[in-house]
Amino acid sequence: MKMEYSAMIRRGWPNEGALDRAEPIAAGSTLVNGDWVAKQADGTVAKSGATASNSVGLVVSGNGDAASAANSGKAVVLWSGFIADISNYAAGAYVPGSTVTAKSGQIALNVGGTDPVVGHVLDVVAGSGSETAHLTIMVK
Repeated sequence: MKMEYSAMIRRGWPNEGALDRAEPIAAGSTLVNGDWVAKQADGTVAKSGATASNSVGLVVSGNGDAASAANSGKAVVLWSGFIADISNYAAGAYVPGSTVTAKSGQIALNVGGTDPVVGHVLDVVAGSGSETAHLTIMVK
């Protein structure tokens, strides 16, 4: 099936125990569904940097795609405890069981097993006329 959003939560949210928060968005940042964010020194969130990190969360709703987030200046961010279909990921040879990290606001392969781990791949779905290419990942 074609995905309506870059990140579609399959399990864990809103009622099954995922850890979520409404986080203030860094000045000048535009966040949308599917962005991977990190906390900044001032307590706001912005897209994760180019260095691999596991101190990240997934934006469910941000100021770039929801009027309520734009008006409040806050994004709904999931920090752990969920399974999601993700179409916002870096190129790589993903297979079920691959561990993943976050870099530059998206999911990326854990290089050489040395990057901090965000979660792991459950399924890899190739793109087609009826499917959006995506990964199903589990974030603990």
